[in-house]
Amino acid sequence: METRAAFVFALLLLAVLPALAKDEAKNEPRKPSASEKRKLDKQRKDSLKEREQRAKKNKKENEALGKKVEGVMDAWKAKGFDGAVLVARDGDAIFKRGYGMADREAKRANAPDTLYDIGSVTKLFTAAGVLRLEQDGKLKLTDTLEKFFPGAPPDKKPITLTQLLSHSSGVSRMYEDEHIDSFSRDNTVKGLLSIPLSSKPGTQFEYSNSNYYLAGAVIEVVTGGKYEDYMMKHVIEASGMKDSAFCSNDKLDDKRTAMRYEDGKLRGDVTNWPFTWGQRGCGYLVSTVEDMQRFSDAIDYGDFLDEEARQKWFSVEKETYALGWFCEERDKRKVQYHGGASPGAWAYFARYPDDDVMFVFFLNVSETGKRIDLDVARDLENAIFG
Repeated sequence: METRAAFVFALLLLAVLPALAKDEAKNEPRKPSASEKRKLDKQRKDSLKEREQRAKKNKKENEALGKKVEGVMDAWKAKGFDGAVLVARDGDAIFKRGYGMADREAKRANAPDTLYDIGSVTKLFTAAGVLRLEQDGKLKLTDTLEKFFPGAPPDKKPITLTQLLSHSSGVSRMYEDEHIDSFSRDNTVKGLLSIPLSSKPGTQFEYSNSNYYLAGAVIEVVTGGKYEDYMMKHVIEASGMKDSAFCSNDKLDDKRTAMRYEDGKLRGDVTNWPFTWGQRGCGYLVSTVEDMQRFSDAIDYGDFLDEEARQKWFSVEKETYALGWFCEERDKRKVQYHGGASPGAWAYFARYPDDDVMFVFFLNVSETGKRIDLDVARDLENAIFG
């Protein structure tokens, strides 16, 4: 009887295995067919043509808007704004300018092509990297930490990638220096996962750099290479950014770097700042306001992410946070944005997709307990739409 039961079980297993294999095979790269690609290319071409026509139609209006923005920024210049700003509408940079000094000692001024540390704006790039891995069939957003870190504590194993990227994992933001090993990815992962959860995974929003340290580690586990190498190839360069890289990258031009000034003291430059596991995944991408316009254009007209990935990127999970973006509606107007900060640096990047408007500004001066980024962002938004 036992032999017969074993035989029946074996037959059932043989029947199930092909189905399991079929399910596993579903995790394949999403690639458009030749006809679909032609259709997408035509849609982009038509959209860009419409944008060009819209820019011509709105030329005088956009020029007037640029003057209005100039007035706003002149007021901020008088208040000590040090950095660069760019505002674009209909694909054209209607205003871009640098203010203050990139290097006070060398008397080198800030400019639209100056390199700045963009801080936590890096998070939306990391999220794009994970989405690209899903697009390429390397993982699923529903995958849990157990898949990537088998030694994770039982309460952390069920956390999904979606929960990490949307700051709803419950992984605490209250980490200490002892939890971060700057030179060891695995020790950093172990340290962060040793901290008690602040909430049950998937139930609450809590902004935490820990989520993005772990997301950066996932990218390395899946690719078998360095986080920054993958991000450079598949997100940064793939989106058409020309000057951007992570700090300490040889690609960055020292002659264009902004120095960091915090509380009136020089804290070094942005290009040679060490890039370790104290930053990977959650910050320290270096960029220019001009490159951020290229990136914004690529979101709408590029192909580094497909439509399914982009929809997930901007789909809110908890409160107003999607995957690496805050996404809100103000006066019935959609806005997608993120800010960032690091020693001697502030950053803010915002997109208004239905209005074909974006703006970005970076600062290379900061003061403890004082922030002006949200006030500058508010004034720019009011000037553009007020």
